[in-house]
Amino acid sequence: MPCLEISTNIPKEKVTSDIILSLSKEIAACLGKPEQYVAVRILPDQLMSFGGTLEPCGTAQLLSIGKLGVAENKVISAKIFALVEKTLGIPNDRMYITFVDAASSNIGYKGTTFHQILGR
Repeated sequence: MPCLEISTNIPKEKVTSDIILSLSKEIAACLGKPEQYVAVRILPDQLMSFGGTLEPCGTAQLLSIGKLGVAENKVISAKIFALVEKTLGIPNDRMYITFVDAASSNIGYKGTTFHQILGR
């Protein structure tokens, strides 16, 4: 159930379906989870600055049940930043990623929670 959300001042016209789908595939691969559970949301046209300028920038949050941690986050960070810089043009020094390791009981799906679905 990984969910990646990126808020950015990049214009909507530059955010293509291909970019969203490539981020989805990358998240699934990084976390070793089926892509069918991955959600990606990009919020373009945000009024935002980073480092005192209005140059392309963003903030991101990656939420996952497990598969996050000190070593994992470094690998995931490198891959997400590389893909975001290549596809959206946001330099890796103009975005933060917040990693959130959620409890399975705190994520709802199919009328229940992942705690019930996963049996833990």
